Amino acid sequence: LSQRVLCFSSWTTACELALRWFGIGPGDDVLNPAMTYAATANIVLHCGARPVLVDIDPLERVVSLENLKAAWTPQTKAVMPVDLGGWPVDYPGISQWLNSAPIRAQFLPTNEVQTAFGRPLFLSDAAHSFGATCENARVGTQADITGFSFHAVKNLTTAEGGALSFALPPALDLEKTTAWFRAMALHGQSK
Repeated sequence: LSQRVLCFSSWTTACELALRWFGIGPGDDVLNPAMTYAATANIVLHCGARPVLVDIDPLERVVSLENLKAAWTPQTKAVMPVDLGGWPVDYPGISQWLNSAPIRAQFLPTNEVQTAFGRPLFLSDAAHSFGATCENARVGTQADITGFSFHAVKNLTTAEGGALSFALPPALDLEKTTAWFRAMALHGQSK
């Protein structure tokens, strides 16, 4: 896996750029947990796609793999679970499911990035779980892209700000990808 971390003005900016980079738009669904902050669904709407709200597990307070599976359709282009209060989602389970043959067989890519993935994007909202681990691996290393927030109410704060950690499949050029993110975060500037 290719790995890198980039900083942004906010979690919202960072994760919306991730959806746009993947080509999320009209006609696409993004699976979000029903219990989350408004920004999680708002960035999907900003891209013209449809947020599909998925119920959480009543004990763990995060979306369950079973509920994500039940909500998935061939229009699903991204799965964006949210860690809550330091408690991570089932990263290994979600990753294994998204990489499974049935999901890959039904995924219909509409651009070069989606074709390289061959499956929906796993974009994790880890705004609440900076420093957490899941099955002995750090949050930020298990999803394709993980978004962190440094807002004033988070456990690591810079008053505002965000970051994305990348753990992309080898088929993607990490340098080209991160150059795109840097340029778009600066409104197209390359210097």
